[in-house]
Amino acid sequence: MPATHSPMPARAWIVRLARVCWERKTLSIIVIVASVSTILLAALTPLITRQAVNDAIAGDTTRLPLLACGLLLIALFDFIGNYVRRGYAGELSLWVQHTLRSRAFDSIQKLDGAGQDALRTGQVISRTNSDLQQVHTLLQMCPVPLAVLTYYVAGIAVMLWMSPSMTLIVICVLAALAITALRARRRVFAQTGLASDRLAHMTEHMREVLEQISVVKSCVAELRETRWLDGQSRQMVRVRIGAAISQAMPGATMLALPVIGQIVLLCYGGWSVMNGRIDLGTFVAFASFLAMLTGPTRVLASFLVIAQRTQASVERVFALIDTRSRMEDGTESVEGQIIGLDVEKMSFHYDNGNRILNEISFSIHAGETVAVVGASGSGKSTLLMLLARFYDPTSGGVWLNTTAGQQNIRDLKLTALRRRVGVVFEDAFLFAGTVAENIAYGHPQATQDDIRRAADAAGASGFINALPQGFNTRLAERGSNLSGGQRQRIALARALITAPELLILDDTTSAVDAGTEAEINTALGRYADNEHMLLVIARRRSTLQLADRIVVLDKGRVVDIGTQAELDARCPTFRSLMSGEGDFLALAPAEQRALWPTTPTVKSDDAHERQPPAGKGFVDRMTRVPERAVQMALAGHGRQVSSLLTPVAWMFVNAALLIALDSAAGVGVLVLLQRGIDSGVAAGDMSTIGICALLALCLVAIGWCCYALQTIFAARAAESVQHTVRLRSFSHLLRLSLPWHEKHIDSRLTRMTVDVDSLARFLQNGLASAATSIVTMVAIAAAMFWLDPILALTALSAVPVVMLATWIYRRLSSPAYAQARLEIGKVNSTLQEKVSGMRVVQSHGQQKQEAARLRALSDNFRATRVRAQKYLAVYFPFLTFCTEAAYAAVLLIGATRVAEGEMTPGILAAFFLLLGQFYGPVQQLSGIVDSWQQATASGKHINALLATEETENIEPSSITPGTGGALRLEALTFRYPEKTQPVLDKLSLTIPPGTVVAVVGRSGAGK
Repeated sequence: MPATHSPMPARAWIVRLARVCWERKTLSIIVIVASVSTILLAALTPLITRQAVNDAIAGDTTRLPLLACGLLLIALFDFIGNYVRRGYAGELSLWVQHTLRSRAFDSIQKLDGAGQDALRTGQVISRTNSDLQQVHTLLQMCPVPLAVLTYYVAGIAVMLWMSPSMTLIVICVLAALAITALRARRRVFAQTGLASDRLAHMTEHMREVLEQISVVKSCVAELRETRWLDGQSRQMVRVRIGAAISQAMPGATMLALPVIGQIVLLCYGGWSVMNGRIDLGTFVAFASFLAMLTGPTRVLASFLVIAQRTQASVERVFALIDTRSRMEDGTESVEGQIIGLDVEKMSFHYDNGNRILNEISFSIHAGETVAVVGASGSGKSTLLMLLARFYDPTSGGVWLNTTAGQQNIRDLKLTALRRRVGVVFEDAFLFAGTVAENIAYGHPQATQDDIRRAADAAGASGFINALPQGFNTRLAERGSNLSGGQRQRIALARALITAPELLILDDTTSAVDAGTEAEINTALGRYADNEHMLLVIARRRSTLQLADRIVVLDKGRVVDIGTQAELDARCPTFRSLMSGEGDFLALAPAEQRALWPTTPTVKSDDAHERQPPAGKGFVDRMTRVPERAVQMALAGHGRQVSSLLTPVAWMFVNAALLIALDSAAGVGVLVLLQRGIDSGVAAGDMSTIGICALLALCLVAIGWCCYALQTIFAARAAESVQHTVRLRSFSHLLRLSLPWHEKHIDSRLTRMTVDVDSLARFLQNGLASAATSIVTMVAIAAAMFWLDPILALTALSAVPVVMLATWIYRRLSSPAYAQARLEIGKVNSTLQEKVSGMRVVQSHGQQKQEAARLRALSDNFRATRVRAQKYLAVYFPFLTFCTEAAYAAVLLIGATRVAEGEMTPGILAAFFLLLGQFYGPVQQLSGIVDSWQQATASGKHINALLATEETENIEPSSITPGTGGALRLEALTFRYPEKTQPVLDKLSLTIPPGTVVAVVGRSGAGK
C-alpha cells in the first residue's frame, strides 16, 4: 500500500460516498425529506416577526398571541423534524462507517502475497479507525448544511416577496460566503491528506514496536523509539497547525460576512424606511434573518472545514477498499485424489526484480516425503509460498497430479487448492482464543477427539494437559503466553487436523527440544501414505531422516536431488550444508558466519526522517510544539492528562482572551445596530446611522483578527497537547513490564490511536468552540440585561430547562459511550490480529469466517453507538425547541411592551438579533457534548494507563559496570503473574568469565 496520497477526480469521492448512503434508500430519503421540510416552515419566522413589529408600532396587540402561537407551532414541527433527521442521520452515518470498515477488511482478505507484502497493519488501523471516524462525523453533519441551504433558499424567497432590493444584499452575502469557502478548499485538502499519511506511518511504526516489545527492551531501545515518535509527531503537528492557519482567515471571513451584511442593511434599510420604501417591520425582519444566518453559517463553515479534511480520509478508505490482488483466482475444483505434484522449470522474482528461483524442477508422489535444503536466501520459503499459491511463478508452473489427470494450480480455486494443500509456516502464528479453537481453526466442525488426536500427532498433548484449563486455556494474541516450541506444536496440530493430501512444513521443529522433536518426527514419518505426501523445508539433520529424497537448492537453482547417502557421495553443496555444528545445517555461506557481522551505515533518505529547519517567522513559531511540553513528556512527568496541559496553558489563556474580545466585539455590533435603529432609523437621522455603521465595521475588523488568532492559538495548543499525550503515553508504555504487555496486548494500540485521536478531536474542534460559546453567551446575556432586564429574563427563561436536559442526557448516554469505547477496542485488536496473521487465515480458508467475525464485532459497536444516538436525537431538537419557544415569548412580551410604549422598537429588534446569537452557541455547545463524551471516555483510559506504576528505568545509567567478573544467580525464583507454579525455582548458577554455557531442556522448561 503506497504511503503517499493521490486525490480522486473532483467530486468522485462525494459520488462514491453518496452511493454507499443510497444503499439504505429509506434512511437516506427520510433524512433528506426531514432536513428540507422541517426548515421550510422556519423560513416563515421573518414574516411573523415583521407582522409583530408593525402591529407593535401601530399599537395593535390583538394578533400578537396568535403570532406567538404560530411560532410555537413552527417550533413543535421543527422539533419533530429535527428528531427524525438527527436520529436517522446518525443511524445512517454509523451504518456507512460499519459498511466501509467491513468492505475494507473483505478487500484485504483477498490480497495475494505481493499485496500482503505492501500492506502495513498501521495503515489499515489508521484508515479503518481515524479516517472512518472522520467519515462518520461528516455524514452525521450532512443534514445540517442541507437544512441551512434550504433555509437560505426559502428565506431568500420570502425576502424577495418583502423587498427585492434588500434581498440583493442577502444574496451578495451568501455568494461571498460560497466563494470564501471554495477558495480555502484546495490547500486544506493537500495538508490534511499529508497529515493523514503521516499519522498512518506513525501508527504502523508504533504497532511494530509494541508487537516486538521484548526486542525493544532487550536492545534498550526505549528512548530511541520514543525520540523517533517525537520527531514524526512534530512533523505531523506542523502540517496540522499549518492547515488550521490556512482555515483561520477564511473562517473569520465567513463569520464576518453576515455581520457586514447587517451593517449594509442598516444603512440601505434605514434609508429605505426613511424614504417610505419599506416599513420598520420589514427592516427588522431582514436584520433578524441575517442575524439568524450567523449560527447556521458557523455550522456550515465547520462542515466545510470537516468536509475538506474528510476528503482525504474518504479517498484513503476507498483506496483500501479498491485494493485488488494481482493474482487471479482459478475457476476449477481439484478433481479426484491428489497423487503427486510436479514443479516444471519454475522461475520467480519479487517486484524489486531480484530473481529468487531460476527454472527449478522436481516432483513429489503420494506416499513420499521430500526435504528441501539450501543456504539462507536460496529460495526455500519462497518455494513454499509458490506451492501454496500466495504468488504466481514468473515462468514455468506447478501441476497437481490427480486420479483424474493433471491440473495447473493457476486454474484451481484458491479455496479448493488450500483445502487439499496444508502449510505450516516458520512463524507459528496463533490467534487469541482457546487452545482447542486454535487447533480446530481450519476445521471448525472438528470434535474433541479430532482435536486431541491432532495434538497427540504434534507432540502437544503433554504440555496442553498441564495448562490450567487444558485445551480450554485461553491464549493471548500470537500465543504470547506460550513458549516458541509450544506455539510450533499447536500450529502443527492445526495443520494435521485437516489431514491435507500435501502437507508443507517450513522448519516447524526449530524451537522444540530433541526429545519432543523425535516424537513429532515419528508421527510425521507415518503421515506419508498412499493418500498423503509431505514436503519439508529442513534446517536440521534430524529432519532429513524423514526424507525419501532431498532437493538441494543453491542460489535459486536445483543443484541435485537424491537420497541423503547419494548426495553425500556426489553433491559438494550438500556436503557443505552438512558441515554445520551439532544438529543444524550450515545455512549461511562461510564468509557470512561471523557472530557479529558488520553492516554498513545507511543514511535514510525517507522524507519522514528529515526534519525541516526551524524558521523565525510567525507561521514557523506557531507550528512548533513548545519544547517544555516535549521535555516533560520525555522525562515521564505527569500521571493525568490534565497535568500535561500545563506547558501550553498560556496558549489556551491567549485563545480565551481573544475569544472574549471577539465576543465583546460581536455584542458591540448588535448594540450599535440597536442604536442605529432607535436613534437613526426611527429618528430619521442618516448621520447617526453612518456613525453606527462605521463603528460597527471597526468592531467587525477587530472580531475578524481575534477569531483568526484564537483559531491559530487554539489549534497550536490542541495539537501540542495531542503530541504530548501521545509521546507521554508511548514512553510510559515502553517503561511497563513484559507481563503487563502480555496481559493488555489487545488494548495497547487502541490507547495510542482511538483514545489519543478522540481526545485530540475534542481539543482541536470542541474545546475552542465550547469556550467561544460560553463567552458569547455570557456577553450576550449581559447585553440583554443592560438593554432590558424584564425581557432578558423572558429570553433566558429556557436556560434552566436546557441545563436540566443536558444533565439528563449525560446520565443516560455516558454508559453507552463507555461501552462503545470497549467495543471499538475489540474491533481494532481483532483487525490488527487478523491482518498480521492473514497468511494463516488464507492458508486455512477462513476468510469468510473472519470477515463475518469482524462484521459482528463492528456491528456491536454500531448498535451501541446507535443507542447513544437516540438520546442525542431527542436532546438536540429539544434545545432547538427551547430556543424557538424563547423567541416566541420575546415576540409576545416585547411587542406588547413596544405597543404600550414601555420599550423602543430598536431594543426589540436588538433582542431578536441577540436571541438568535445566544441560543445558537447553546446549541453549538450541546453539539460538542458528543465529542466531549468520547473524549472523556478516552481520557479515563489514558489516565488509567499513566497511573500504572512503571517497573523499569530506561534512563542511561551513569555507573559503568565492571568487566571481567563472573555472572552468578543465587536461588533465583520466578513465576508469571496469575500463575501459581514458578517457572524457575531456586535456580543457582555461576558462569565464570571466558566460558560458554549451554542451557538445555524440554519446551516450556524455563530456558
